Amino acid sequence: MANVIRQIELIKASLSKKLTSAGGVNSLTEDADVESINDMLQKLDLLNVNLEILTKTLIGTIVSKYKKHEMVGSTAKALVKKWKLIAKQTHQQQQKKHPPVAAAAAAVARTSKSASTSSESKSKKLERRSSTNTATAEMREEWNSLQPYRATTCQKLHDILIQSKSRLVKEEGYNPGAIMHLVVERATDIEQSIQNKFLSNKPDYLTKARSLCFNIKKNESLAHQIVLGQLPAKALVDLSSEELVDDKRRKEIEGQKKKAMDANLLDWDAQNEDKINKMCGITGDALKASLFTCHRCKSIKTTHTQKQTRSADEPMTVFVLCLNCNYRWKFS
Repeated sequence: MANVIRQIELIKASLSKKLTSAGGVNSLTEDADVESINDMLQKLDLLNVNLEILTKTLIGTIVSKYKKHEMVGSTAKALVKKWKLIAKQTHQQQQKKHPPVAAAAAAVARTSKSASTSSESKSKKLERRSSTNTATAEMREEWNSLQPYRATTCQKLHDILIQSKSRLVKEEGYNPGAIMHLVVERATDIEQSIQNKFLSNKPDYLTKARSLCFNIKKNESLAHQIVLGQLPAKALVDLSSEELVDDKRRKEIEGQKKKAMDANLLDWDAQNEDKINKMCGITGDALKASLFTCHRCKSIKTTHTQKQTRSADEPMTVFVLCLNCNYRWKFS
């Protein structure tokens, strides 16, 4: 076993070095690198490993990072799947050798069919919970291999998304263990999507990470969509800050924009009066023109007033004065 562990550690170091030097799995494009990685993965596949070896070396955390690579992704997926099956079979064997106390008591007593059914149900729940915890632990191990600021981002996203657990469990009826597993997986996917978008641009990466953390924390419905997979990580990272806010805040922003637009429309005529007059050819005395033209001198320099000289249901009488010849007239 020591020899196998030593071989795995050497391969693990080589795989980690290639990731570090290339700046990520998606940056591995050279044929020599791809062929070398493929050879190492095949060597790992040929080694006789067990759960103890996998636990000591944590080789699964490194190989999992290659699952998204176009050339070696299928090999890495098959290898990780094989190791998970080994872990599951080992766990089941241990369960058979050391069954839960409740199940053993029910098997010995055999008091009723209902007691036996209940015991089997509890055993299945324990198995599911154990496999979920194993998957969660593997993903958390991946965080430890990341750069510090990326690991911090994963942890912050996890802490924010886990707040959705109580509501999803109580109101929607989801399994608590499944939600915990999804939260870790979603936090990992979101962080990876941010990294893929900004690559080595750390300032932009941190700005986007802070924006997502802030908006997800404020928008509970958004957090639920993320956890349940209704909003993919890549689409989430592409959303703007305005698109991330909740419905209430979005309505407030739209209302503020509408008010500003209405205010601009109200005083637009006054602000652009000179331009309008120029476009319409209104210049000189025409700018001072009123609604009425003098019957005597044909001047447009007039002023007028209105008075109610008859009953209230009759129209008002208009009195007009020409400012050029002082002629007065009225009409109603």
